[in-house]
Amino acid sequence: MGFHIIIDRRKDRWNSVKTVLLRVSEFFPGIIHAVYVLRPASFLQKALSEVSSKLFKEEFRFRVHVCSSIEELYEHFDKSQLTPDLGGELQYSHSEWIQQRIALEKFSTLMKEISSKLDHFMHGIVDCDMGNDPSQTKDLLDCQESRYKALKTELASATTQGEELLTQVRKPNLTYNIISHVAAVERLLVQLEETEKQFDNFWQKHSMKLNHWLKFRTFLLNFKQMQATLDGHLKTACDMTEVGETASRVESLIQEACDFEKLCNCDLTTAKEVIDDGEQLMQDPLSSVDHIESKCEELRRTSTLLLDKIQKRNLLLAKARELMDRIDKANEWCATGVELLAGDRGLVAVDKLLKDAESFGLTAPDQFRDMLMQSATQETRALVTQVAQRVEDMWLMVTVKRATLQRAAAKPARPVQTVPPQSATLAQANQMETSGGSVSSGGEDAEARRSRRGHVLAELLQTERVYVQELGSILTGYKEEIEKSENQNLLPSTLVGQADVLFGNLHELFTFHQDVFLKDLERSISATELVALCFVEKRETFFRLYSYYCQNIPRSERLRETLVDTHLFLQACQLRLGHKLPLAAYLLKPVQRITKYQLLLKDLLRYSECGSMTTGLQQALDCMLVVLKCVNDSMHQIAITGVPVDLSQQGELLMQGSFLVVSENKRDLRLRIRPRRRHIFLYEKAMLFCKPATKNSHNKATYHFKHDLQMSQIGLTESVKGDPRKFEVWRQGRQEVHTITAPNVEVKRAWVDRIKRVLLDQLKELKGERVRQYGAQHHRTLIQTNSWDVGPGNPPRGVPPGAAAPTHPTHPAAPTHPPRTASCDTHDEPCWSTDPSDDDDDEPDHAPAVGCALVALSDYTAVGASEVSLREGQHAELLKVGCAGWWYVRLAGGSGEGWAPAAYLDQRKTSRSSSRSHDRLHEH
Repeated sequence: MGFHIIIDRRKDRWNSVKTVLLRVSEFFPGIIHAVYVLRPASFLQKALSEVSSKLFKEEFRFRVHVCSSIEELYEHFDKSQLTPDLGGELQYSHSEWIQQRIALEKFSTLMKEISSKLDHFMHGIVDCDMGNDPSQTKDLLDCQESRYKALKTELASATTQGEELLTQVRKPNLTYNIISHVAAVERLLVQLEETEKQFDNFWQKHSMKLNHWLKFRTFLLNFKQMQATLDGHLKTACDMTEVGETASRVESLIQEACDFEKLCNCDLTTAKEVIDDGEQLMQDPLSSVDHIESKCEELRRTSTLLLDKIQKRNLLLAKARELMDRIDKANEWCATGVELLAGDRGLVAVDKLLKDAESFGLTAPDQFRDMLMQSATQETRALVTQVAQRVEDMWLMVTVKRATLQRAAAKPARPVQTVPPQSATLAQANQMETSGGSVSSGGEDAEARRSRRGHVLAELLQTERVYVQELGSILTGYKEEIEKSENQNLLPSTLVGQADVLFGNLHELFTFHQDVFLKDLERSISATELVALCFVEKRETFFRLYSYYCQNIPRSERLRETLVDTHLFLQACQLRLGHKLPLAAYLLKPVQRITKYQLLLKDLLRYSECGSMTTGLQQALDCMLVVLKCVNDSMHQIAITGVPVDLSQQGELLMQGSFLVVSENKRDLRLRIRPRRRHIFLYEKAMLFCKPATKNSHNKATYHFKHDLQMSQIGLTESVKGDPRKFEVWRQGRQEVHTITAPNVEVKRAWVDRIKRVLLDQLKELKGERVRQYGAQHHRTLIQTNSWDVGPGNPPRGVPPGAAAPTHPTHPAAPTHPPRTASCDTHDEPCWSTDPSDDDDDEPDHAPAVGCALVALSDYTAVGASEVSLREGQHAELLKVGCAGWWYVRLAGGSGEGWAPAAYLDQRKTSRSSSRSHDRLHEH
């Protein structure tokens, strides 16, 4: 193919012809068959062209035809192919083409600008922070929606402009159209339409996401506000324990409770609306159902608990009002009885008085007392006792007078004789005994449980007061004396300025128990559920204060070792306080107290009825057991020495315990030795192997760091052939294997489950692309079901290194747990200890052996049914070692058995030695 070019130079000079031909020859991109030149029409230029055309025709790579007139051009072209300015019939205007092309280029540029704005807008809103505050999210949504509408306006304007341009280029008033321009405009309009559709679709999805986020954050904000409001109402309801000691006060409390209930009902209605919003929000596919459901459930639980508190409060006040009505009627009855006894009324008046007693439930004094006591509370118990005694006295006197009047009426001829009061009293006592003897055994059981529970509550309150008193005595008798300026010259040099080291945060403990916890117990002692709530609400405070105190104990002991309790200043303080035991024994009181709480809660749980009381007590017991475990774990943790890593960066301490460990390493054959005792600490990110050291004079354990494994490196073998107590942890394709023997199967199962949970939690962080990426490049399955066919340091037969080993077919009893997976990365070699004593470890010292003989160092008075009292010099036998310095002993001579503080006991049958500290802390 190719082009035929016509150059019209009829009105030009001949020199321009050659210039145009040269440029066409040099720059025209296509194939040229021939060029037709209409030469200049002027005479001079025509003459020049005749001469010049002969000279340059052969200079070009295409044929050049010089035409003197248009008619010569018709010899080569049909008129239908020529434009009107060449005398042809082809309808074409070059200026029209240029104008359309300019308009088309402007429209195309506008399209590019709009497309750029859309891309910038979409990328901007995809990466934007949607915010956690609903107002911030609402502002963001309004801003983005405004920008979206502005862009939609620009799109609409561009569409209108494109349609107008299309109408122009189609030229309905002309007989021809420039087809390329029409096609270009149509193509741009189609692109604009597709772009708008994609933009609308993107905005719809984004606005749905943003609106959902706005609803979700609004729900969370409403939830937090309502939860705080309901918690405040719940605390107020828990604090509303007063029942009043007079009828007017009870009525005032009832009105107060009614107003409080109205206030709570309004907020409960709002909470119900928040829950409904949450349930509606859960229908949205974009919602995190579990998260929203947990919030709704929390609101439901708090609402139910608040309603329950309000109902119980109303019921309690109703009973109190009924009790006050009975008391008022009983007092009026007693006043009427006094008037009757003072006057000379007859038998009819006495019978009427006794009949009137039935109106407020008085048929027998003992039954009336029991009825009042059932409705009595801690505040009204004294009043009820007083009224019941008054009623009993009046009943007795009225009964005696009635008997006298009856005898006088039966024998009017004989003189009236004085009835000895002893006989009347005896008769009344016989009547009370007879009337009270038909109580069912079930009632006795319930009453016995209630009585025992009351004893435990009384013991809790009494021992708490004693504990606060003892802490106060330590602070005033020792700490304040040490800090007095006039006593500084009497102190040993090592104690100057070291009071905070010696006593730790004992002052914080005293302030908390005296100003907060004891007052809460005193306000809540009438209801077991409220007592349990005291422990639950103060769990974090218990853990914080007692963890710090227990972790300071080693520092305090080291300081006391330099002083010894026989120092004259400390002895003088002990003498002023009247303490039989030295300071060390009293500094153990907080540790013994935190242990005592869970024993008292267990007793309360044993004597409680099923229902909310049991649930609350179980929560309180669980809280204190967790606090006790955390305190115990923290004390073990601070005993680790020589750790090359930062323990604060290893996450939470999950478990710790003593095991027998055999370590194997292909690169270090020295590790193939006999089992060694190791104390293992399991953190979220690491497992530490430590050597238990010989305990010091205070019987405190110390652990020397030996080795650590990062949890991201290890694999786990759950079952080891030959011993159900064994399991393995290993890394680097079993290049390094640690076979661990637990004390029993239960301990082994707990550790295996906990380690698996840590490994599986690590995998949850590698979801999506990270799971596929790491699974293809770095990670392998690292948990084996057993190691029965695994040689030392070798992977299972037929299983790739690091893959899960199958259960051996010849052992049907093998665990059938599904294989788990854990992550494994390339790490540096482990830091094995170079301590030469590593190969000849000795077993650590233990507490006194069960069955050993003990002697009491001083008198001790039991403060609960589970404890036993001691006399100085008394002999006993050790039956069990408890935690936090408590031993379970049997007294010599069959005097009983129970728990006693270890600080009061010694294995040697000698008098108390004041040169050593007797406080011990054992774990269960």
